[in-house]
Amino acid sequence: MTTYEKELICQLEQKYPKLSIARLMQKLMDMGVIDFSRCKILAIRNYVERLVKQGEKKIDAMWAASEYFACSYEYVRKCMYYYQDVNLSN
Repeated sequence: MTTYEKELICQLEQKYPKLSIARLMQKLMDMGVIDFSRCKILAIRNYVERLVKQGEKKIDAMWAASEYFACSYEYVRKCMYYYQDVNLSN
């Protein structure tokens, strides 16, 4: 972790000590600190991976994700295969 990351975490803990993770994330997204596009990609990837682990075929899981997130199948496909440069490993 870089010095910048450590300092940001320290500042956030001091400024918002009682905020839940969800509220803190919303606040950071509202401020533009968090890249919402990457969050969407990560949410879709994790959703598809979860369905696949539950036994769904990947293509069916991708269709289900497009319905759940109310987006096109093409967008889900891009999230799964095209946006490889996005560092989203867990």
